[in-house]
Amino acid sequence: MLKLKTIFTLLVLSLTLAVSQGMAQAQSNINPSQVDVSKLSDAQVRKIMKEIQDRGLTQEQAIALAKARGASQAQVDQLMTRIQELQNGTGLEQPAQGDTSTKMPPEQTDSLSVKPPILPTPENEKVFGFKLFNSKNLTFEPSVNIPTPKSYVLGIGDEIVITIWGASQATYQLTIDQNGAVNIPDIGPVYVAGRTFEEAGKQIQKRLISIYSGLSGANPNTYAEVSMGTVRSIKVNVIGDVNAPGTYTLPATASAFNALYLSGGPTENGSFRDIQVIRGGKVVNTIDVYDFLVNGNPKANVQLRDQDILLVPTYENRVEVGGAFKRNGLFEVKKGETLANLIKYAGGFAENAYTQNLSVTRNTKREKSIQDVDHAQFGQFAMQNGDMVKADTLLDRYTNRVTINGAVFRPGSYEWKEGMKLSGLLKKADGPREEAFRNRAILSRRKANWEWENQAFNLGDVEKGAFDMDLRPNDVITIRSIFEMRENQMVDITGEVLNPGKFPYNDKMTLEDLIFRAGGFKENADVAFIEVARRLSHSEASETTNQLSHIFTFQVPRNLKLNPKDAGFLLQPFDQVYVRRAPGYRDQGSVSVTGEVVYAGSYSIAHKNERISDIINRSGGFTQDAYLKGATLIRSTGLTQEEIDARKALMEKDTTLKLDITPKQLVGIDLQKIMANPGSDIDLMLIPGDEIHIPKEMQTIKVSGGVMNPVAQTYEQRKSLRSYINKAGGFVPRARRGKVYVIYPNGTTATTHSFLFFARNYPKVTPGSEIIVPARPDKEGMSAGQWISISSALSALSLTIVTLVQRL
Repeated sequence: MLKLKTIFTLLVLSLTLAVSQGMAQAQSNINPSQVDVSKLSDAQVRKIMKEIQDRGLTQEQAIALAKARGASQAQVDQLMTRIQELQNGTGLEQPAQGDTSTKMPPEQTDSLSVKPPILPTPENEKVFGFKLFNSKNLTFEPSVNIPTPKSYVLGIGDEIVITIWGASQATYQLTIDQNGAVNIPDIGPVYVAGRTFEEAGKQIQKRLISIYSGLSGANPNTYAEVSMGTVRSIKVNVIGDVNAPGTYTLPATASAFNALYLSGGPTENGSFRDIQVIRGGKVVNTIDVYDFLVNGNPKANVQLRDQDILLVPTYENRVEVGGAFKRNGLFEVKKGETLANLIKYAGGFAENAYTQNLSVTRNTKREKSIQDVDHAQFGQFAMQNGDMVKADTLLDRYTNRVTINGAVFRPGSYEWKEGMKLSGLLKKADGPREEAFRNRAILSRRKANWEWENQAFNLGDVEKGAFDMDLRPNDVITIRSIFEMRENQMVDITGEVLNPGKFPYNDKMTLEDLIFRAGGFKENADVAFIEVARRLSHSEASETTNQLSHIFTFQVPRNLKLNPKDAGFLLQPFDQVYVRRAPGYRDQGSVSVTGEVVYAGSYSIAHKNERISDIINRSGGFTQDAYLKGATLIRSTGLTQEEIDARKALMEKDTTLKLDITPKQLVGIDLQKIMANPGSDIDLMLIPGDEIHIPKEMQTIKVSGGVMNPVAQTYEQRKSLRSYINKAGGFVPRARRGKVYVIYPNGTTATTHSFLFFARNYPKVTPGSEIIVPARPDKEGMSAGQWISISSALSALSLTIVTLVQRL
């Protein structure tokens, strides 16, 4: 009986659901206050009860919802009376056609068990069958989308659905009660628990005829169908050597494998071949998992019933299998099973297995023994607990193989037959290729002690039929190509061609052919002086002389036009061809002139001896703001990136080295003197990449280094260097006054000169100059440790002197 509190909730909610879902006379939009509870059928009340229970609403929620819909307290009280009558089995109405009759199960179905986490050990994973019950893709969970098996045994809590159609229509949803019966309205209880689904269906059909006469006779007009509704759950105990023993809640259609999966299956000591199903204190079935794994027999997976016990005992005999089998691991064998059965469980031999003999390591009472089992004895050799069976692989050798390698059309291995000839093997390989070296080939053959021996033959004689020989198993024929028997023949061309390098030598190759393959001449090539160097011939090289090579000189037309005379000189392998640069050719170079000239920009160098003054004149001369004393020339140092990297590496190894690593350098020039003396030594000849800059007249100078306030200052004519230093705050204490120097705008430097030991002649300062005052480096004071070392040394020295004096 439901508790009074729950009944009250159902009373309130049933009015709402009956109205909102149109369960009373299939009408909608009905005011709940107008519903006559007394006219609701028993089937409608039962379905309302079930739906309310499924919703799981609280009493407060039910009351609030009912009042919001307009239900009165009288209606609630009336519905409570109806539910109590149904609970007592004294319903007011008989089920009308089309009604659904439902009786609440005595208790809710327990939630199904889930698989606990199983952490496999290396020993677990070696056991054959362990993965069957520990795979995420194989759970043995019964499908809910298949018809109920006819052999399914009904039990308390199962739901049976009876559907009537035809002249009469009705639907019954009935739950098997504690007495094992379903209570069919107007018929009474029908006891079905313990019967199979097929038997129960026939029994119910017979009982329905008492109220549905149309079901019987030769021409029935009413039909009935019995099906399963909600299936109950069962509890199964899994004990013994399993990974997670315990009690598991399963669907009533679950099988033994489903329970074994949830428990993780047998442990490394559990048996896979003697799992017992105990029902009512008796063993009703024994499961051999191997029958399912090896033969795919579904009968091994028996169906369980409530309170069944699965007992997994320890194994009796286990054998280890290794080597060339399809499955390696630990296999359980029954008493009397043979090596042939074990091979079947291991999936048979691997493709490379030696099947004529197996090695079995067996335990004796004191030690181990080895038994060799011949193929014919596999079916008679009985296995024992602790046996270790190993299958070796085939030897990597052949009984009837001959091999031909090299310059044949189909190299490879072929079947040897008695009386097979060398010529026959060549014919199988489609014969030698065109480039085959025919003067010599090698047959390699195994001697009696399995060492190799060689036998040479003339391939050309075999082709002509002048020579042949018998072959033996494992003979290897090697035929070389003429290209393999000589150096890789190349010719080399360097110099002024578009694609210099090495090219494969071709027979009848001319000098013009090679230049053509190299892309032709560059514009700076001298086609009248092409040199070919040729190595000495074999006969010449056999004698000791001063001659190292032969040199030939040729003239080739720049357009490489075909000439019958080309064939007069043919190149030979390893010739080296040199295409020289034309003597008068020079790459076009340019210099840049920037700053205060009339036409600043880049200028091509017109001739080899063009100088600074020439390029200034070509640029139109100076503007009125030009400051010639500040003119600079920047010139490339000529260092490549590789040379710069090499110098950096040297300086990293030796920090005392100070090497120039700048790609460009500042060249000090005096442009005033250059323009006054064009063509003189100071008027430098230009080289490509030179950069000449003529600034405007500068108005400042800079004081740097050992002064109190290093700063740029306004240039004042006739002002001395010392004045600028005083204006910068004067010398600092560590300043080296006699080493002051000036860097002029054009990159030149002037230093301070001293005379009479105390007078100093400072250099002249010009606009744009920088005055540098060097400073003495800071002296590091002596540490406490150094002072202690000196004191110790002095003390020791004093002691020595005192000792010497005393001895005197």
